[in-house]
Amino acid sequence: MEREFFGKVEDNAAVLVWSKKVQQEKGDSLVEGYVSELWDFSHIR
Repeated sequence: MEREFFGKVEDNAAVLVWSKKVQQEKGDSLVEGYVSELWDFSHIR
């Protein structure tokens, strides 16, 4: 059980690193002061 948890944590960390790298390469939302144009479409029901 503990192995499964840490495996998921490691996978999540790898995805986060990949995501940040891709966003930086594209010049997406990691730019300081960036505000999404879709902010009003994002909500949790």
